Amino acid sequence: MRKENFIACILLSLFTCIGPAGAQQKQEIPYFLKHYKSLYVKDRRAATLKWFENARFGLFVHWGPSAAYKAGDWVLYDRKMPLQQYMDEAMKFTGAKWNADSICDLAVNARMKYVTYVVKHHDGFAQFASKAGPFNSMNATAHRDFLKEMATSCKRHGLGLFVYYSIGIDWTHPFYLTEKYYSAARPNYDSAHFPKDLIRFKGKEDFVHYWNYVKTQIYELCTNYGPLAGFWFDPIGGAYTNADVFDMTTIYSMIRKLQPQALVSYKTGYNGEEDYITCEHEVKSITDLMRNVQGEKTAVAAEAAWQKNKAKPAELCTTMQSINWGYCEGPKQKHKTPEQVMALLQTAAANNANLLLNIGPYPDGGIVPQDKETLVAVGEILGRQGFPKPDKTNFMKLRETKTKITARDLETQK
Repeated sequence: MRKENFIACILLSLFTCIGPAGAQQKQEIPYFLKHYKSLYVKDRRAATLKWFENARFGLFVHWGPSAAYKAGDWVLYDRKMPLQQYMDEAMKFTGAKWNADSICDLAVNARMKYVTYVVKHHDGFAQFASKAGPFNSMNATAHRDFLKEMATSCKRHGLGLFVYYSIGIDWTHPFYLTEKYYSAARPNYDSAHFPKDLIRFKGKEDFVHYWNYVKTQIYELCTNYGPLAGFWFDPIGGAYTNADVFDMTTIYSMIRKLQPQALVSYKTGYNGEEDYITCEHEVKSITDLMRNVQGEKTAVAAEAAWQKNKAKPAELCTTMQSINWGYCEGPKQKHKTPEQVMALLQTAAANNANLLLNIGPYPDGGIVPQDKETLVAVGEILGRQGFPKPDKTNFMKLRETKTKITARDLETQK
């Protein structure tokens, strides 16, 4: 039995011994829900949903080894570089100036109530101590559990913590899908750049090895980092297209047993079991986008999920920088002003949605000064004016409005 499969079996056997009652009895009221005690006692997830709807504003953080290339977090997919070279360079990652307290201080100053932290993006590098595989920050030069640092700081600052986990793509895992099954599954390089000995997937029967790895890491995230506000899964095109192997119900069930207060989001919805929807740049269906980049089968699945989820609590996520989510330099790159952020908050309110605003720290982990200045200024404006009032009457009309596919939609494949 392979090591990763052995670990998965051990952890999952432990998981199956923990029923909902056992998990709930051991858990105290999460720090971020201290003002929702009466509701929490009745329904833990309902308490978090109420907190979430009142939160209004959160900080998204995309950061990791890909930042070193200063070209966004899809750099491994977009550029022709040897896969092994990328992985070797990633293991030299240090994050010398990363400071979770600085991130949380900024969120508090901007009057945000939560942080959504990217703990594993599509390159597969985990920003936490994981026994599921060696490609993580504890084994890298940094030898740091960046998620542990973030969880500790969020608790200190009273901020809810959501973990972003790329479940729908892992370019470096040997048993993830190939492009035969999903166009964005692997960088489309020749064998010299993407040697086949690193990709051991032969057919869908092999996907179970990747899924065991995922389940092991979700178990670790649920049990090692205190109470979480929720899980933010991404991307979704491959899951729609390969629903026969993406058993999200099992993942959701594990989370709800081990973290009964935690919310679950998977873009605009995968199977209707999600707690809220999250939309990039605009609160809208992604059906047309899926049709454009992945084909009709994927579009049908996206539309079915949208119909189940469209009336749920919502989140609008977008970026402080105009191009890409992870740190990116270039002559066309711009960063938002306080006035632009306030306009986004107004747009989110009109859609009865939260605003999740992303920063892409420098490769060393430092915060881009312009982003810091803008968010501090936004916090001062909100302190004087308060948040825009959410429209709880007409928001569904906006969610049903047909909108065009934008350049930002197509910036990366979903």
